[in-house]
Formats: sequence, structure tokens, C-alpha cells
Amino acid sequence: MNDNKIFYCPISPIQRKFGLYLTGAGCEITRPGEPYPHEYHSSEYYFTWENGRVLADWEYQLLYIREGRGVIEFQRGKSIAVGGGDAIILRPGEWHRYRPDPETGWNEAYIGIGGEYLERIVAPPFFSPAGTIVKVAAETMFDGDLVSLVEQIQSAGAEHPYSLALKAASLIASLFETPVAQSGKPARNVAMRKANLFIAHNLGGVIDFPALAGRYGMGYTLFRRSFREYNGMAPLEYQNALRFRRAMHLLGNSNVPIAQIAKETGFKSPAYFSKFFHDRTGLSPIRYRLERSGK
Repeated sequence: MNDNKIFYCPISPIQRKFGLYLTGAGCEITRPGEPYPHEYHSSEYYFTWENGRVLADWEYQLLYIREGRGVIEFQRGKSIAVGGGDAIILRPGEWHRYRPDPETGWNEAYIGIGGEYLERIVAPPFFSPAGTIVKVAAETMFDGDLVSLVEQIQSAGAEHPYSLALKAASLIASLFETPVAQSGKPARNVAMRKANLFIAHNLGGVIDFPALAGRYGMGYTLFRRSFREYNGMAPLEYQNALRFRRAMHLLGNSNVPIAQIAKETGFKSPAYFSKFFHDRTGLSPIRYRLERSGK
């Protein structure tokens, strides 16, 4: 008796319009020496090692190796070793093939998903455009969350297709944040998010940006380049943009005196603030406030 569980989800037009939909989910165990892939798969998903497989142009798959080891290929003859803790994002139109090591077998879980919303999640700069493999930290709850979600899809996929699709997308997004994945550029992106928060919380002060770079274990040249790549502007430009946005909000939605707004948002004097504001809006802070109030 086969205790592996596979569930396929038909996609309705309204689910496509929602922008996120599930195509299936499963958990399978392949024991040492057992043939792979298992023959009970639908013809849409079954593949042989010799031929490999290409997913339909409307489907992605999240494949997670829970235990064991094996290989995956995105180009024929170029095997990449994978094993317990590896999450793999398979993309539409991307040829691939994978199989467990006959000596160990493996335990896998997977979810099929698609839609316009997902395409934004798996696109750069969040994930590489092809051959995406993420090592998931053992201390995370990813494994349990994925298996639980597979079970929910299998038991209630017809009743809750939208909320379960959102859960699946959230799980994939969490791979971008997983601790072991945080090396190289993903790690720098985490540092940039932390730097953004620090800047936002210190708008009224003078920030030592080289020291801030050091806080995240980076030299200032790398920090500044990474910051610009992530935010589209240099650190000081970003700080000034936040200051300007905060000043506009206070001018339009409060009675806080202009001199106090200048101080709270980190401008060295009310005169400098007025010039800065006028250069960007063509209005003085007083005129902007009057126009927003309808006077």
C-alpha cells in the first residue's frame, strides 16, 4: 500500500483572475533503491531521468527535500547536489530533472503554484532568475509549516483556494529571509532593510554612515553601493527623502510650527529647510501648508 499523498488542484478562471492559484501539493518518501519518479503521478508531471521535464508556462513548483540526498540538473550533465534542508524553486519553461541518491532515497514535499502575484515574488532582486536553490536553516519552522500547508491543501484545497494560495506564496517569500540563505547579496539586503529602519528612526540626527556600515560588517564603499542598488539612491539622499516626506506630512496634517518641523526632521535651520522644500516643490513651507488647508 502506497502511503504517499498527492493532490492536484484544477484552476478556475476566477482563480486566475485572483492572481494566485494552487496547482497541487504532495509529500512523498522514496526509499533506498526504489525507482524514481513514482509512476502514479499524473502524465502532466511524470518524467523520466532520460528526458527530464518542463513545467507548463503557468506553473511554478516549490520542491523541498526534507531528508536524504540526491541531485538536480537545470542543464544536462551538470548535476547539483541537494539534500535535507534544500528548497528548490522550479520555474515555467525551465528544463530540469532530479532524483534521490539510490543509497539514501529521500523525503520530499512540494507545492505547485502560479499567478501574477507569485511572479513578482520569485523575480529578481528577491530570487535568481533560474536554478534557484535555498538552504533552509534547521532552526526555522519552514519544514513543519510546509508539511502542514500540504495537508491543508489536500484536505481543504477546494474550500479555501485563495487563502491557501496566499499561505503558499508567503512560505515562498520566507525563503528570501531564511538565515542560512543570508550570505552574499541576500545578506546585504537584510543589512539594507535594517539600515533603512535605522535612518527612519533617526531623521532628526546626523548619521555617521561609515559607522553604520561597520555595524553591519561592511566597508563603506560596499555599503554605499549595496544601499544604492537596494533603494535606488545613496544613504544621504534616502535620509533627505524621508525627511522631506515627513515634513510634507506634518505641514499638511498638523499645526506644528515650521521651525519645529525643521528641527524634528533634521534640517540645520528653518531657512535651510525652506530652501530645500522650495527647491523640490516650487512652494515655500508656508504656502504649501496654506494650499493644503484650502486657504
